[in-house]
Amino acid sequence: MVVKVDIEKVTGIIRDVSAEEIAPRFGQLADEDIEAKTHALDLVTIADTEAERVLTKRLTDLLPGSLALGEEAAHADPDLQERIFAGDDPFWIIDPVDGTKNFAHNRQPFRCMVGLYAGGETIAAWIIDPIDGTATVAEKGSGTRYQDKSVSVRSQITKPSDAKGFLISYARDRLVKQYGHMDFFDTVAHYSCCGAEYEELARGDFDFCAYRTLKPWDHAPGTLLVREAGGYARYITKDWDNEYNANATAAGLLCASSEELWLEMNEILLPLFS
Repeated sequence: MVVKVDIEKVTGIIRDVSAEEIAPRFGQLADEDIEAKTHALDLVTIADTEAERVLTKRLTDLLPGSLALGEEAAHADPDLQERIFAGDDPFWIIDPVDGTKNFAHNRQPFRCMVGLYAGGETIAAWIIDPIDGTATVAEKGSGTRYQDKSVSVRSQITKPSDAKGFLISYARDRLVKQYGHMDFFDTVAHYSCCGAEYEELARGDFDFCAYRTLKPWDHAPGTLLVREAGGYARYITKDWDNEYNANATAAGLLCASSEELWLEMNEILLPLFS
């Protein structure tokens, strides 16, 4: 089944919902607007739930017969992810506020992320800044665009010592424990917002990112942006060509701007994610 949507119309929907449900609440949350989910640092706000509710309605209306897999809906219904992936219907993968911890504490960055999944793969992706409306968008086979201009990764970066990237605290701590230092890379940063990190990799501002928690809403949109910009998104495994898929699992995920860089970084990170 061939699934096609109006990419620009979807971009407009996400921008509108972000402007209506997310942006006005930034810096305006009351205590009762923020709750903890699985632990004290795993937060959800009224902006997350309301944006997801509206996005689910508008996107499934746009593509009749489609379903939605939202982060908050999956938290409320632990079997939802398995049921949706087991079916044949196309569906929207929605992270209404990626970087909720930043958002809840009046910090940036945070993003609204959406992916469209059909035929066993992510076929389109959107990452949008709710505050200024800037959008990074990808469609499988058509490249990645930021503000309607084509972007690409820094494919000339082939060595970790020349690379700038993002590592979660787990990886940074394990690097020091495993090797006694972190002097493998030019620059290491962490935004607490993987959507913004994926954008910077796809636009050529950074060169790698690695993650441990692999929920579809966190990575399905971003990995497509990176791939369509010329980068690589593979699981951190000995089977080095194990490509990312939103419904697969592994101990870790590594994205890089060139295959040479990915291979060298996989060797460095593999002992940490085994």
